[in-house]
Amino acid sequence: MNELAELAVTPNDLTTTLAPASPSMLNQLAEVQRLLDSCPQTSLVTEHLIHGGMYARTIRRGTDSVTLGSIINRATILIIHGDCSLLIGDRRLDLTGYNVLAGLPGRKSFSWTHSPVEMTMICSTSAATVAEAEEEIFGEASDLLSRREGSSNQIIITGQ
Repeated sequence: MNELAELAVTPNDLTTTLAPASPSMLNQLAEVQRLLDSCPQTSLVTEHLIHGGMYARTIRRGTDSVTLGSIINRATILIIHGDCSLLIGDRRLDLTGYNVLAGLPGRKSFSWTHSPVEMTMICSTSAATVAEAEEEIFGEASDLLSRREGSSNQIIITGQ
């Protein structure tokens, strides 16, 4: 992570589009994933909402938490409230307060929190269930925390 610290940027330094990481960074993230999998895992509640052809997925994290997400296959909007650092392409983006970011397909998210943080990802979907939405959106849906044994999910599907 020291290399990432040297690449830190602020929102004013670049567009707020979350770009995919390079193949080299994806290889480094695979190694990080192996290390994280050997650590104790924090239980998170995932809030799911399917409404009007959109899927919103919210997690709330405490201070000093690290997550490495699945590859995201769709364009999304990511809303982050709190202080955290987020991998954007091959650089670190330090965020404070309330941020609305455009996410490109093909990215893999990596973040660590510096305060309690709420993250909501929103994208279009034709799914009728959470499982269908996850399969449609995430390249590694079977590895999502929301699917792990003992996970907690709050689901609202309006049928609209």
